[in-house]
Amino acid sequence: MVRKTVTIKNDVFDALEFNQIASQYQSFSEMVSSALQLLIEKKQKEQYKKAMLEASNDELYRQDMQEIEEGFKYVDSEKLS
Repeated sequence: MVRKTVTIKNDVFDALEFNQIASQYQSFSEMVSSALQLLIEKKQKEQYKKAMLEASNDELYRQDMQEIEEGFKYVDSEKLS
C-alpha cells in the first residue's frame, strides 16, 4: 500500500460532509481510494470507446465483424427449448 498526503479544497470537503459522503466510508483514505478507482474505470471505458470508434472506421475490422456475424447467424437464430 502506498501512503500519500492529500490536500483538497475546503469547498470540496464541505460538499463531502454536507452530502454525507465521507460518513459512508470507514476512513478518508478508503473514500479517496474508491474515488480514484472510479476515475480509473471511467478512463478505461473512455479509452475502450475511443478504440471502438477508431476500429469502426477500419475497413479490415468491419470485414472481420461481418464475417463473425455471418458465421454466428444460424446460432443466433436458434431458440432454446
